[in-house]
Amino acid sequence: MFCITVAETSYKKLLDTIKKGAKYTDFFEIRADYLEELNTLYLEKLLKLPYKFLFTLRSYEEGGYKKFSDDFKLKWISWALKQNFYLVDLEWKFFKKFSTKLKDLDFDKILFSYHDFKKTPSENYLIKILLEMKKRKVKKAKIVCLCKTFEDSFKLLNLIFLAKKRGIELISFGMGEKGRLSRILSLFCGSPFTYVVFSKKEVVAPGQFDIKSALKIYNNLKQMIS
Repeated sequence: MFCITVAETSYKKLLDTIKKGAKYTDFFEIRADYLEELNTLYLEKLLKLPYKFLFTLRSYEEGGYKKFSDDFKLKWISWALKQNFYLVDLEWKFFKKFSTKLKDLDFDKILFSYHDFKKTPSENYLIKILLEMKKRKVKKAKIVCLCKTFEDSFKLLNLIFLAKKRGIELISFGMGEKGRLSRILSLFCGSPFTYVVFSKKEVVAPGQFDIKSALKIYNNLKQMIS
């Protein structure tokens, strides 16, 4: 499954991109950190559309568009979890920092995300994150790191198999040119979905594919494998 990341500053632009992207997928990530104004009324209207939505309020430290307070993030994450979003992104570091304030969470609805924009850590370190997630009863997770070598991307893809053995549904791939292909290969390894953008000019992460290119590569690989 392909999830189109929609990073727009206004709700009108948001809707326009969703309408165009609906030709290719029914799943969209709403990057709330890009919106000039967060408005519950508009977001609730959005949820009435016949698509699946992932709510992401990415913090600046993890690649978000702008800075906001922890209280602001807590408020909006708590709100989103009460709405009809298909999934809500919750950064692993943020969750650990505020786990006492984030109680009685519906883990079926949360995608716990971990990012490293500088490197891909050692395999032992990545497995340590998985084990900690397992201990905290995480069901769905995302681990994405910058790849400096092709070996780094294989490390991240292998993590999907290791996570599955521990009962965690994991999205894992590499950022950057060295990790680019792993964004598509992750689907063949068991990731439930991968992130794309509608057009090349809308890329929000290093190495991200547009939906048309991603589908073409995916279908070519599928033919080769089958």
